[in-house]
Amino acid sequence: MGQGGFRELAQTGTDDGVMASPEPAPVEQLDNRLLAARARAEILGAIFDGRFEGKLPSEDKLAAMLNISRTTVRTALQSLERDGVVTRQRAIGTLINPHVRPSSLTLQRLVGFDGLLEERGYAVEVDVGWAWETPPDDVLTAFDLDSESEYCVIRKAYFADGTLALSILDAVPREAIADDQLPEQIDPSLFTFSERKMKTPIHHAVVKLVPKAKDGRNSRLEVADGTPFLRMHEVHYSARGEAIAYSVIDADDSYVSLEVVRTQ
Repeated sequence: MGQGGFRELAQTGTDDGVMASPEPAPVEQLDNRLLAARARAEILGAIFDGRFEGKLPSEDKLAAMLNISRTTVRTALQSLERDGVVTRQRAIGTLINPHVRPSSLTLQRLVGFDGLLEERGYAVEVDVGWAWETPPDDVLTAFDLDSESEYCVIRKAYFADGTLALSILDAVPREAIADDQLPEQIDPSLFTFSERKMKTPIHHAVVKLVPKAKDGRNSRLEVADGTPFLRMHEVHYSARGEAIAYSVIDADDSYVSLEVVRTQ
């Protein structure tokens, strides 16, 4: 390169055979996994918006549409295939599985709860608030958490046509968060929050279904005492299998109906 250009990013060695330390990169490397996740989200959104009928365009066409590489598109499609959204067949292409809908993908976090409620025809509003505090006793007990520790507790309320359909409490240990200076507004998706603000992003989660009945103040749901509802205890893990966040989700099943897709 001419004067003023980038220096070589690494050297293979020196004249005396000793390896030289690599030069620092002038720019940060982009994480292809995050780019593929964004591509997957765009493709999934297009499927639910009806922009693709039964079949996706070729990898080359999708790459051009999204302005990304074909390799990134392939990674996104492989992820969607693992989640049961599409089926890829040689000489035919990538087919959209006919059973796919938000109610069958919400637990996999491919679709947010807002998308699930909107699919059922509701006008959706989401209220989100957070504070540094210790979670309520029932949350501490459910996950065997340390009552002396401090957490970022995020409370979310999903309203369907003005009625509370989902009440969610997320608890993220302070030590799992990269920066104490959190913004006033937090994204409702805990997965998105983990990518932006946690030291390690959430890789997967395990959900335990806990049938409940409304009993006084055991839930924010606007149902009469004695009415059954579904509670979900969700533990979020890093790629290394470390528990890094916890969620309690109360769902009014007159608004929220969940299905599970099992893949081979």
